[in-house]
Amino acid sequence: VAFVTQLQRTLLDIHALLNYVEILYPLLASLPLKPVCANPTWMGCFMRNTKVCESLYFVGVPVWLVHDEEFIPPTMNIIHPVQLMFPDNIVRAMYLESGVSKPFPSI
Repeated sequence: VAFVTQLQRTLLDIHALLNYVEILYPLLASLPLKPVCANPTWMGCFMRNTKVCESLYFVGVPVWLVHDEEFIPPTMNIIHPVQLMFPDNIVRAMYLESGVSKPFPSI
């Protein structure tokens, strides 16, 4: 089972890298003047950096900008503010293999 999950993770990493090289990198090299439609098959990302968030938004990556309320400029268009929370069914514990912690590397 561990081999299959590691293989699946590696294939998904390769697929993500190919998407980046073929789709995102050319768009990021010269940002479009208007936003590209978001790709519904991509997971997207949460971030705090507004410049990176805007760049990714313009190339079609689903993004969520996370900010403390006092740092939000009055000119920013906020459709629906939400309270950040963790669902109860998400496992946040460290992955253990034979009693040894084996975290997955950050991408």
